[in-house]
Amino acid sequence: MGRAMDGVLSFITDHFFDGASLLLAAGALIYAALALRVAKQALVTAKMSDVATLKLKAHEGRERAEKSFLSLQSACHDTRSQWNLHHDHHYPTLGSQDFRQDDTRHISEIENEGRTLLGPLELGLSELGTMDVAALEDYIQMAHRTAARIEQLRFRLSPPKQLFA
Repeated sequence: MGRAMDGVLSFITDHFFDGASLLLAAGALIYAALALRVAKQALVTAKMSDVATLKLKAHEGRERAEKSFLSLQSACHDTRSQWNLHHDHHYPTLGSQDFRQDDTRHISEIENEGRTLLGPLELGLSELGTMDVAALEDYIQMAHRTAARIEQLRFRLSPPKQLFA
């Protein structure tokens, strides 16, 4: 029995480092697999965060365009009021309504053009939720362009010219 025990002990001592290396390698593989799983979850979370950020930017872009349109409507209202005051002071009360309509027609046209520009941005929150990254980026670009174009429409409004200084 002593010889058998010596054989087993010599086998263990001869292959101890191989066994220890094998156990360490297996532990490292398990650790690497866990790290890979965590990295994949982090990647998915990062993508979801990026999409959520894009959805927020899309919503903000639409709000900016809507604010630009409200500002345009306010400017149209102010210009229309200026024209009404001008007509009340400088034209006879029983004068032709065609002059008044000709002078203020551009205001309605500009306001309608702004409303038309805003139309394609009218998406519900559920529709924004179903967009992918590329569609969201396109929507954000479109919202910024639309807001800028609506803001530019204000420069086309022409108030009445002062007749007397």
